[in-house]
Amino acid sequence: MKNLKLNKIILFLSITILFAISELRAAEKSGPNVIVILTDDQGYGDVGFNGCTDIPTPNIDRIANNGVKFTNGYVTYAVCGPSRAGLITGRYQDRFGFGRNPLLAPNDPGEGLPLSEETMATVLNKSGYKSMALGKWHLGAHRSQWPLNRGFDEFFGFLSGGHQYFPELWTLQNLSEIKGQWDGYKTKLMHNNGRVEEQEYLTDALSREAVSFVEKQAGGSPFFMYLAYNAPHAPMQATEKYLKRFNHIKDEKRRTYAAMVSAVDDGVGLLLNKLEELKIDDNTIVFFLSDNGGPEDHNASDNGPLREGKSSLYEGGIHVPFAMQWPGHVPAGMVYNHPVISLDIMATAVALANAGTKNPLDGVNLIPYLKGEKQGIPHKELFWRKYDQDWHAVRSKDYKMLRRGESDTEWYNLSKDISEKNELAKAEMKDPEEMLMAHDNWLSEMKDPVFWGLMQGGEYNKKHPSRFSIPSPLRIDSTPPQIPAGYELLWAEEFDQPGKPDEKYWSYENGFVRNNELQWYQPDNAMVKNGKLVIEGKREEVRNPNYNKKSENWRENRKYAEYTSASINTKEKFTFQYGIMEVRARVDTSMGSWPAIWTLGAERRWPEKGEVDVMEYYRHDGIPKILANAAWGNEKNYRPVWDSARVPLSSFLQKDPAWPEKFHVWKMVWNENVIQLYLDEVLLNEIDLEKATYSDGFNPFRQPHYILLNLALGSNGGDPSNTQFPLKYEVDYVRIYQRKSN
Repeated sequence: MKNLKLNKIILFLSITILFAISELRAAEKSGPNVIVILTDDQGYGDVGFNGCTDIPTPNIDRIANNGVKFTNGYVTYAVCGPSRAGLITGRYQDRFGFGRNPLLAPNDPGEGLPLSEETMATVLNKSGYKSMALGKWHLGAHRSQWPLNRGFDEFFGFLSGGHQYFPELWTLQNLSEIKGQWDGYKTKLMHNNGRVEEQEYLTDALSREAVSFVEKQAGGSPFFMYLAYNAPHAPMQATEKYLKRFNHIKDEKRRTYAAMVSAVDDGVGLLLNKLEELKIDDNTIVFFLSDNGGPEDHNASDNGPLREGKSSLYEGGIHVPFAMQWPGHVPAGMVYNHPVISLDIMATAVALANAGTKNPLDGVNLIPYLKGEKQGIPHKELFWRKYDQDWHAVRSKDYKMLRRGESDTEWYNLSKDISEKNELAKAEMKDPEEMLMAHDNWLSEMKDPVFWGLMQGGEYNKKHPSRFSIPSPLRIDSTPPQIPAGYELLWAEEFDQPGKPDEKYWSYENGFVRNNELQWYQPDNAMVKNGKLVIEGKREEVRNPNYNKKSENWRENRKYAEYTSASINTKEKFTFQYGIMEVRARVDTSMGSWPAIWTLGAERRWPEKGEVDVMEYYRHDGIPKILANAAWGNEKNYRPVWDSARVPLSSFLQKDPAWPEKFHVWKMVWNENVIQLYLDEVLLNEIDLEKATYSDGFNPFRQPHYILLNLALGSNGGDPSNTQFPLKYEVDYVRIYQRKSN
C-alpha cells in the first residue's frame, strides 16, 4: 500500500514537472512580449541618458539603465510618416515607395502603407501574439489602412500626422467632417474602428490605455504594443500638472516642451511599474526611441551635439535617443556604440517569436550582438534618401557620406566629429568607392514614391477635388463613385429616384419562397426614399392564396403569413460576369432579421447554378454572425457544397459598438480564378473557383450572375415573436465595375 501511494506521488510530481517544462518551452517558443515606445519630434539631447539636465526623464532612463543605451541609434527617415513605415515593416520604406509624408486622404487607399507590406503586428500574429496600436498612426487614413486592417487587434488613437492634446479641442466627430489637411488634429479619438468621448489629456489617455492593455494580456497570449505618443510634436500644449514642474525654465516654449516630455516619462513609468507588478518585465522586451530628430526652432527641442534637426539628413535629423531593456536576458547598464537602426526592432521581435515574414527584412536581430554571441557589427552600411530633395546619406562604420544631386558630396568621420563640423576630403575617407558602390546598389532596389505627400498637397487637391468628400457612416453617400484603378463603371443603382425600385432593373419575388422562412414577400415592402432602398419587415397577417390544409409543402400548408417583407432581383434584366460589386448597406440586427446581398448564376438550377452570398446576417448555432459564402452543386447527390466564412457580430461590436447604426460596404472581387468577399475593406473569404468545376467542364462561377437583395424573417434569423417591428434593411447603392477593355 505504501509503495502504491509513493508511486502515485512520484507520478503526480513527474506530471507536474513535465507540465511546467512544457509551459516554459511553450513560452520560450512564443517569444517575449514586445513593447515599442515611440515619441514624436523628441531631440537627441532631451533624455537623461543622453545628458539632459533641465528635463528629468527618470522613467525613460530606467529603460537604458535596465538594459542598453544605443549611442548610435538611427531611424530610416528624418520626418514622421516614412520613419514609421520603416519601423513598422522592418524594411527601408523606399522599397515600397513610402518616400514622403502621406496626406490625410481618407478616400485614397494608395495614400499610405501599401497592402504589399506586412506590419510587425501582422507577422507576430502568426506566432499567436495579440497586438495594440496606440496614439499616432500616420500610415494612411483610408479604411483599408486603419490599424485593425493592418494586423492589429486593438487601436486607440488617431489617424492623422498630429493631434490637439486637450479634449475640448476635439470638435469633429469623424473624418466625414474634415475639410482640410489639419482638421485631422481636431477629430475625436478612435477606439478600434469607432469614436470615443475621451476626457483626459492626450498623453495621459494613451498611457492609461497602454497599462490597461498590459493588464488584460498578462498571463495570456504574448503581446505586442506599439505605443506611439504624439508628444512632444506640436501643437505645444501641456496641462498645469506638468507645467508647474518646470518653473525654472524661463523660455515658454521650452517649458511647455519639457512638460510634454515629462508627461510621456510619467506614462513610461506607469507602464514599467505594471510590468514589474505583474512579474512579466523579464519576459517583455521594451524599446524606446523618437521617430526623428527634434525640430529645435519649432518645438524648442535640443539635439545636443548633433547638427541640424528634423527633416535633415545630418545627424540631428536621423540620430535619435534609443534604448532597450530585457531584464535577465540583456545586461543592465550596457552601452552599445555600433550603429543600429529602427529596422532592427522588427527583425529582433520576429526572430525571438520564430515568426516568418513574407518580405525580406532590412533589419537584424540585435540580441546575439548584445549578448556577445555574435561578433562584428550589425550593419556594414546604413542608407537614407530624401527623394524630392535628391539628398542621400550613407553611414559605413565610423564614416558618413552625404550627397545632394550628382556632384555635391560631403564626407565625415563621425567617431571624431559627431557634430559634422569638419568636412573631410574624399582621400581622407576609408574605402569611399566601396561606400559609393554600396549606395548605388541599394538605390537600384528602391522605388520612387507611390503617392503625393505634404509638399504636393495643392497639386493633389486639384486632381482630387473630392478629397474630403467623405460620407458620414450614418447617412447615405452622395459622393461620386470611386472607380478602382484599371476599371470602369459598368452598372450602378444609386436608388436616387423616389418610389418603387426601377422596373428596368428590378423584379420581385412573391409569397413564401425558401428556407421555411416566416415572411410573405410582396412588392409593397420595398420602397426608394431619401436616396436609399428601404426594405421593411412587418408584423402583419396575409392570407395565403395557395393554402391547402392537406399539403406537405410548407408553402401551401400555412393558411396565413404573420410577417411580410420584400426580395428584389435583376434576373433577366441585368447580369454581369467578373469585376467588382460594391454594395453599401445598413442592416437590422434584431432577432429574426436575415438580410442578404447575393448573386445567382443565370444557367442551370440551384445549387448547380452557383450562389455567392456577399453578405448574410443571421444566427448560426444560435450566435448572430456575418457570413460570406459561396455554394455550388455536388454532382453525386445534388446537395450544395459550401465555402463559408462566419464572423460573430460580437467581434464587430467590440471594434465599434455603434456598428449596427452605420452603413457598411460589402464588396465582391471576382475573376475567373477566385472570388474575394470583403466587408469594409477586410477580406472575409476567398473562394478558389476551380473547386467548383463539374465533370462536364461547367463552372457556375464562370457564367453571368444576377443580383438579389432581400430581408428574410425567421428561420435562420431567429424567432421574431418578441421583436419590435418594423425591421429595416437599407441599401445606399449597388455598383458594378469591370476592367477596362483593351
